[in-house]
Amino acid sequence: MPKTRKTIQLKNLAKYDVLIEDGSSNSTYFQVTNLPSSFTGGRNSFLIAGSPALRSGTSIQIEILDADGLPIYQNPIQKYLEGNSRLISVEITEATTPGFATIILMGEAMLLPNGQPVPPDWRDVYNVRWSTKILVEPNLRNTSPIILENLPTVFAEEQRLYSVGTSSYASSSLNLTASLTPTLYSSFQVGYLIKAEAPTSFSADYLGSYITGSLLINDVSASLYVPITEILNDTTAFSTGQLITMADGRTVNKLYLRSGSYLAEVFGTSSKVTSSANLVYNTLQINNLHIPVSYGKLRIVNLNTVSGEIYKFKAYSKVSTNLSEYKLVAEVPVTTSELLVTGSLRGDLPIGDFNISPTASSNWYADRIETSSNAVYTTSGSAAYYNSASSVTPITLLVTNDVLLSSIRANVSITDNQKYSGYLSESGYFIGNKKSVTLFPSSEYTLQVDAFYKKQSGSANLIGVEPKVDIYIIGVNGTTVIDNNPLGQKIGTLSVTQNSETRWYQSEQFNFVPKIAAGGSVGIRFVVNNGFWYFSKISLKPASDKLFAPDEAQILIPNTEYYNELLQHKIEFFDINNNSTDVSVVSVPTFFTGSNIDLGVL
Repeated sequence: MPKTRKTIQLKNLAKYDVLIEDGSSNSTYFQVTNLPSSFTGGRNSFLIAGSPALRSGTSIQIEILDADGLPIYQNPIQKYLEGNSRLISVEITEATTPGFATIILMGEAMLLPNGQPVPPDWRDVYNVRWSTKILVEPNLRNTSPIILENLPTVFAEEQRLYSVGTSSYASSSLNLTASLTPTLYSSFQVGYLIKAEAPTSFSADYLGSYITGSLLINDVSASLYVPITEILNDTTAFSTGQLITMADGRTVNKLYLRSGSYLAEVFGTSSKVTSSANLVYNTLQINNLHIPVSYGKLRIVNLNTVSGEIYKFKAYSKVSTNLSEYKLVAEVPVTTSELLVTGSLRGDLPIGDFNISPTASSNWYADRIETSSNAVYTTSGSAAYYNSASSVTPITLLVTNDVLLSSIRANVSITDNQKYSGYLSESGYFIGNKKSVTLFPSSEYTLQVDAFYKKQSGSANLIGVEPKVDIYIIGVNGTTVIDNNPLGQKIGTLSVTQNSETRWYQSEQFNFVPKIAAGGSVGIRFVVNNGFWYFSKISLKPASDKLFAPDEAQILIPNTEYYNELLQHKIEFFDINNNSTDVSVVSVPTFFTGSNIDLGVL
């Protein structure tokens, strides 16, 4: 998800009456320097020095308006001075209108351009203004010099992963039995809803697959190629972007597909269909050599800039006790990595992808949100809410495909087919991760989740409060989330109107900055108060943006040289044109075992 866009109020500085219009190119009064020829996507900057002609200590008003007259976010950086000049940071987002923007500065002058004092009536007010035009080009990569807001920190740990001998994709196919009905956008057909029938069922392996084969309808051939672009569950999939076209130019809107000859409704009438429909999919095959290879997993935080964008890192390593120079190990572009992971010899496995082992119950648990007889939602959480080890009688978590593909649901018992059994309030239950994740208060993060809500399941039809899921982060392992809500810091809500029977949430995203004093351990909690809920594709990453570098990044670099040594890693920062900053950061010494030691069979 894009990083949260900063906004600033319109000041209308151009409409103020002033005594002096400073018409010089770089401003006699404000002495503007380092103004680029254009502002490009991301963070840009320029300098304001002021002059003796301004009243000492005057507050300078700044406004930058895009080509539509809307304010562009800018921020004077209080702790950054270059000589006597103050740095002004300017943020250009994808929403900023391209074209010529206007920079307007206003202040209080003591002297006229001729050196004479300003008239008494124009003292103690804003009386001088300078403005200039500057081209804004959001679609161009940022080339402003990188100026870091704070000194970054790098954390290092060793990861030993099995080396991959070979990897390849193997193509497979199976006979398909399914019905296709049209999906529409603005009354135009754009694809198909595909309902599988036994023995066909969909799985996560089939995402990106396609339906192909031969097709005759009333002895007229048709081009059969239908890509599977999305899968809801084991019986429902979607195809977008490719329609079945007959040799005579007609587009098929509704069709029953199976191998053989049969009668089916096509074009609104019973038609003879002869088909050999197959679902073709690829599976990745990896041959591990079972030889552990040593890598340095480096997490680099505090990457916030006030000017420029970090495009790549150069990573160096050396034995901490050696006086030798660092050796360049890798040049790596800045990317974001999944944070909800568990380690393995195959690499970090995302625990929110329930199509990947290990099992969901190894990393997630569910329990009652409250236990006391006088508990009132959202007053408190049960002991299990704050610590998975306190979950004595957890609710069973099931991995299922029947409603939402590769999803988890809590197997909550129901009383009278209308409400959760044994609950003393309407607070319901929660699902949380067992293993904490380390977050930092200097970073913005994005939690993403797919979910599906059902009011009814079998004969159970829940009544009561409006169903919703509130999503929280809580402090664990000694970390405190600074929030008045005892359930933690709420980062988002999945809401449902009370009369809704179902709702599908696709790639719901919630941005947040953790309210913690320093880097620490947190847990994710999905608090459910009513309804039948399914969750899949739970992901947590640093917020990323096309134009702005993330606030933190994670890289994996090989260690092929050192064994049983304390290693240090150094990181340097570069822009897209390979210009570096004057800043580098070094990790604390970390023990590395090294490569080529057999740890057994994966």
